[in-house]
Amino acid sequence: METLGRPTDRVAKAARWHVFTVRGPAGPLIRFWASPYRWPGRDFGDVAVSKPDHPMRLLLSTLACLCALALLALVGGASSSPPAASAQAKSKRPNVVVIMTDDQTVQDLQGMTRTKRAIGDRGVTFANSFVSYPLCCPSRATFLSGQYAHNHGVMGIQPPTGGYGRFDTANSLPVWMQQAGYNTSHIGKFLNGYGSDAPADVPPGWDEWRGSVDPATYLMWGYTLNENGLFNTYGSENVEDPAIYQTDVYRDKAVDYIRRRSLKRRPFFLSLAFLAPHHEIRGDRRRLPSRPAPRHLGTMAGATLPRPPSFGEADLSDKPGYVQRRSPPLSQANIDQITANYRARQESLLAVDEAVAAIVGQLRRSGVYENTYIVFTSDNGFLQGEHRVRSGKTLPYDPSSRVPLLISGPGIPKGKTSRELAGNIDLAPTLLDIANGRSGKTMDGRSLLPYAFDPALRTQRVLLLETGGQKPGRLEPDQGPVAPLRNLLTYKAVRTRDYLYVAYRNGDRELYDMRRDPHQLDSRHAATRYRDTRAALGRELRRLADCRGNRCRAEAGPIPGRGPKVTGNLGESQQAPAPAPVPVPAPARGRR
Repeated sequence: METLGRPTDRVAKAARWHVFTVRGPAGPLIRFWASPYRWPGRDFGDVAVSKPDHPMRLLLSTLACLCALALLALVGGASSSPPAASAQAKSKRPNVVVIMTDDQTVQDLQGMTRTKRAIGDRGVTFANSFVSYPLCCPSRATFLSGQYAHNHGVMGIQPPTGGYGRFDTANSLPVWMQQAGYNTSHIGKFLNGYGSDAPADVPPGWDEWRGSVDPATYLMWGYTLNENGLFNTYGSENVEDPAIYQTDVYRDKAVDYIRRRSLKRRPFFLSLAFLAPHHEIRGDRRRLPSRPAPRHLGTMAGATLPRPPSFGEADLSDKPGYVQRRSPPLSQANIDQITANYRARQESLLAVDEAVAAIVGQLRRSGVYENTYIVFTSDNGFLQGEHRVRSGKTLPYDPSSRVPLLISGPGIPKGKTSRELAGNIDLAPTLLDIANGRSGKTMDGRSLLPYAFDPALRTQRVLLLETGGQKPGRLEPDQGPVAPLRNLLTYKAVRTRDYLYVAYRNGDRELYDMRRDPHQLDSRHAATRYRDTRAALGRELRRLADCRGNRCRAEAGPIPGRGPKVTGNLGESQQAPAPAPVPVPAPARGRR
């Protein structure tokens, strides 16, 4: 079937889509989407229909459309009575809640049963979600701009190339949501350097602001919040008072905001950013595992450290030289440290899991849950012994760049999984799609709503991964709590559903066939059978390396798979003629 008139963003953002399928003896004859589309005082019906490819189906499709109009009346009537307890529910514009953790992996989500039940089971899980620059500040700047780092200019966590002072806060997501008519609130961590490298002001676009002030951001006790211009410090880092545990305080502030704003007609956008499971940075600059809430201390003492095939990888000969040189085999002491950090991380996430349940519970009590989109994600992943990397992120490997992404809300089917590639460049476009808002700059991402409404949708998308730093060719050190890998090399990479291709500035390359090697153990960058694959991925990398807007969103050209096995004295290890070199631009210096 050729699909015509798929649910438009214009309609989807203001209505709940209902999917109907007319079936015949041989299977589906026609599928259409129907929704009431409301403006104050008037109801409209929209129908999106799949064009039949058989004459018999044409007749049936006409009948189905007539049925759709009747169903619209029923759908509209059934959803026209909002809960009386909420004045805000009478305005059908949806609310938006974004919950972001720090350094959380996809695997970490397995222990968060409440979050999976409250959002994942009632929405869509994006199984192939990646961040374009797997490091705190550049990733969060991408969330707030919808742009790759080479466009928003935040290429690290410290000045002069990174940090809060590098980001254009005056033209970013909260400003655009305000302009779309939303009340906006941020609670928790913002951009690195907020309050230390740059003044802790109230950034533009936030009606209510409760941002954590660096360096105290990284303390579970003794942290400071700028609360609408007033600075409040909660306890002392050495006194573990259960009443002011950071995650719980953020939870209570979020619940209170939802309770208050649900009584208003104006829709709200809440950005909630937890520190967990990121490690703490104490006043003496020691980096220690994150402390859990006192009620959870010791609950994961017996948790087993996950050991995927990449854990303590035996042979690193396919990896770049600097990874080989700086990643000796894991000792038992290393494994014990990684395990202790893993258990602390899991315990710290238990309070986040409870917070998600509390937030969803308040949305229900306030009568606005059915009209609220909830997004749960992380700013980046985290390595815990994979490829012998003791701790950290920034590297292109999946534990570092792949993140959880759950979305629930009006019109989104329950308990489904999308395998379409998603990136953090898509978060801002998605929220603006929901809000019927407009960005003030060219965004590189796209709305994920069509892929949430129909999780079976697929494209030939390709994503860019990129890094930068203070020195050409070098990344800022990622100071993890357990012997982090230092002096990382700058790279640019492309990720498709099937491949990861990485080009380092020093000429090193990596190529992983994710269908045959999901744990990225055997780079095929020098294999003759992947010569055409490598060339095609190189073309995509050249296209995306400095892309902007539509060029970033264009689908990939044909990418050949593995070629036939090469016979001869060297067999498959025979070196192929090198394709044209892939230029990797110097790290962007950002914009002041």
